[in-house]
Parts: sequence; structure tokens; C-alpha cells
Amino acid sequence: MISYIITMLNNSKSIEASKKCIESARKFGYYPIPYKAITPEDDPKKIFEQNNLPLGEFKNENKYSRIEPAMCCFLSHRELWKKSVEKNEKMLVLEHDAIFKDKLPTEIIFNDFVNVGKPSYGNYRTPKQNGIYELFSKVGGYIPGTHAYFISPNGAKLLLDYAQKNPAPADLFLNKNNFPWLKECYPWPVEADDTFTTIQKVEGSRAKHNYNEEYEII
Repeated sequence: MISYIITMLNNSKSIEASKKCIESARKFGYYPIPYKAITPEDDPKKIFEQNNLPLGEFKNENKYSRIEPAMCCFLSHRELWKKSVEKNEKMLVLEHDAIFKDKLPTEIIFNDFVNVGKPSYGNYRTPKQNGIYELFSKVGGYIPGTHAYFISPNGAKLLLDYAQKNPAPADLFLNKNNFPWLKECYPWPVEADDTFTTIQKVEGSRAKHNYNEEYEII
């Protein structure tokens, strides 16, 4: 299994956060590789057009996130799903603010998708026992943030096929209503150590567990 960190290479804060992620991962024997994130400078709307992706949930502005950065986030994750399929490799997908607190459960490799990141926003639920379950932490069945998850080539192919018809912001796209086979492990070995956002507006940022008066919206 190989690990990639989605990193905005034109953003010093993103690069610094990725370095912290790598440092925390190495303590547990993992060696993530920075992967260039798609940013607004790459013209995400043009990328959607070139790949025949409908705008889907990106058609209308919402009060929580900015559309263009949310498109970039989705496209960045999509690039790694494509890489998983093309290389036929299982991978751990990380965002720049992911921090390792423990080793990954070895049984994740027997699944197509397992969220390993602790919820980074809002209320959430926990199971009574450790293990791997269907997505459980969010009442609506959504992934509790996209900062850390394992994916197989088969899982990536299923996501890519659905994305051609119904793309959406990554944390809304990944839900058990669309994909009942998505899993989540408990306890979570990875947490989000976010101090800034390039996607959420103030309304969306306030739901984050790390939000405070020093939290930056850039």
C-alpha cells in the first residue's frame, strides 16, 4: 500500500502542514508522498468540461463552501482514484492536515474503502467496540471528512464511474447512500490538525472542531 498527501504546492501553509503529516506518519512506519493538488489556477471548470463531468452539486453556491475550491478538492481526490486504477495499487489518501496518532488496522486491505480519519466537524457517533463497520460516525451516512481513507483499485473504479454522472463536493460525494460498501474503522488512527481552510466559508468553518478566532480562511 502506498500513501499520498494531497498538497497545494503553490501554498506555503499547505506545504508546511504536509511536512507535519509526513513526520507523524514516519513514527508509525509510513512514508507518504506529496501529490500536487488541483487549485483554482488550474481552471477546474475547464477540467470538468474536458472530462465530460456534469457540474452536479457544483451548479449552485452554498453557504458553507466556495464552489471553485470545492471543485478542486473533488478533482484532486479523483486524480488519485484514477491513479489507483491505472497502477492497480491500493493506497492511503491523505489531505495536508492529516496527523497520525496510531498504526492503521491491518484488516483495511480486505476492503474497497475504509475511512481512517477521526471526524473533523460537527457531532458524531462511536461504536461500542473496536473494528471496521459501515460508515457510522455521521447520522446522514456521510464520510466525516476526507483527510484520511484507504481505497482499493476496485473501490476507486466504482467511485470514478459514479463521478461521471453525479459529481459533488468530496465529503458529500462519499456517502453510504451512494456507496453502501464504504467502511469506517474505530478507533480512528488519523486526525485532522487543521488551522486554516481554502474551501469553507465562515459558516462551514465554524462546524470544525479546531475552529477558533485564529482559524484562517484563505
